[in-house]
Amino acid sequence: MKDEFNIAIVGVGGIGSNLVSLIVPSLSQGRLSQKYKMININLYDSDKVEEENIFHQRFNHSNIDETKVLATKKNLKSFESDKLQIIPNEKDVREIKDIEGNELIVVCVDSSAARIVTHSTNSKWLDLRCRGDNFMAVDDTTEESVVKSITDTNQKPGSCQYDGALDSGNIQFGFMYAASFGAQWIIQNMREINGENNVLKPYPRSASITFGTLGKFAIEEVKNVLDI
Repeated sequence: MKDEFNIAIVGVGGIGSNLVSLIVPSLSQGRLSQKYKMININLYDSDKVEEENIFHQRFNHSNIDETKVLATKKNLKSFESDKLQIIPNEKDVREIKDIEGNELIVVCVDSSAARIVTHSTNSKWLDLRCRGDNFMAVDDTTEESVVKSITDTNQKPGSCQYDGALDSGNIQFGFMYAASFGAQWIIQNMREINGENNVLKPYPRSASITFGTLGKFAIEEVKNVLDI
């Protein structure tokens, strides 16, 4: 049996809160989870839950004014055990030391600072973004030039919903597309690390729920990969 396995989820908003709600139950059972003495799900976010969050993020009315990381731990506490724990970190990621020691890192927050730090680590990482019904995913296999071209150091943080979406009821679900991609990415990377066969990792791409795959990103040292 191997020692601890650490997974970092950076940002627990539209993408991150739903990603955690998928991955925690999945890792609470099964042979994959039994390969480790402990799986730690490390959450990083300084924000508190606001009323507007509960309509598209994995929170409820009782979570309002709680920090998102503590609310997430509370809501998923029934899945914790002596093999799986959720560790809340009430802070934003700004330096490598904030997330070092994690084998897998998924950045789900619209913050260029957190993205750049994540991209500079030696860990396997995934960068998820969404807007409306669109989502984008790049990871540590994506060509560096591509990652740099879509990472604007001066970009201001934004919501996964278009302006006025909550008031009008026109909520779009690209964040769920991104969360599902992230959960699949985590499981398949864990299987690869464990040397399992038939590992099928989702391919870095941009996509729309309405229009399907918009494009795939070139990856390092692998060309002409078939669609998955």
